[in-house]
Amino acid sequence: MSEDPVLALLHLLAAEDGQSIHRVAKRLGLGLSELQRLLVALGSDPRFDGLDLVEQRRDGERTLLWLTGKGRQLCGTA
Repeated sequence: MSEDPVLALLHLLAAEDGQSIHRVAKRLGLGLSELQRLLVALGSDPRFDGLDLVEQRRDGERTLLWLTGKGRQLCGTA
């Protein structure tokens, strides 16, 4: 991947919000554990001082990724 993984993730979600975590990992060429580490940094868990740009939502067995309002604003999709 030539693009920074964080920027690639934000661009991907800005283009199509609500993608499954497995699909995002595959499209970005990342391992699931690597993507999870990015999500900790981009999430909103106060224990990890995340940036509150991406949120994870459960849909049955699947985990879907969405930009937060702050994330949409940063990506210019608000």
